[in-house]
Amino acid sequence: MKLTHRLIRNIALALFAAQAGAAGAQATAPYNEAVRMMNGKRVVEVAPFPAHMQGMVPAFQRPDENPPMTPYVNVVETPGGLMDCRGTYWYHPKACSPSTFGKEKTGRQWVVKLKGQWQVCLGREAPQACIPMAPDGRLHALPTPPQE
Repeated sequence: MKLTHRLIRNIALALFAAQAGAAGAQATAPYNEAVRMMNGKRVVEVAPFPAHMQGMVPAFQRPDENPPMTPYVNVVETPGGLMDCRGTYWYHPKACSPSTFGKEKTGRQWVVKLKGQWQVCLGREAPQACIPMAPDGRLHALPTPPQE
């Protein structure tokens, strides 16, 4: 009886994981440590918005409201899903809009937590090149993002 219960539970867990994986396959970079399952729920940690950047908020423009000035976007995973952000590596509702990943091809930089540190990486499937996000909001230049 216990073996049957365990077998049924394991099959149910495997099906749930497969469905969550299929639904979330495009939802994030698989190496993003900021996205995890806790108590059966998907939990997403978002990099804290730097206080020194508050003064820049009035100049932010959402990608879906204004033509892009750069050929790439910064992709940030939030509890509400993927967001395309321009002008910042941190999520802010004035700078980010729902992602067009899977609908539009554009260069993408993925904002992820990797090895316990917030980084901006090229490549969704695997980190091809990453640069740590400094608390002061400055990053060294990344190579041109691939079209994803």
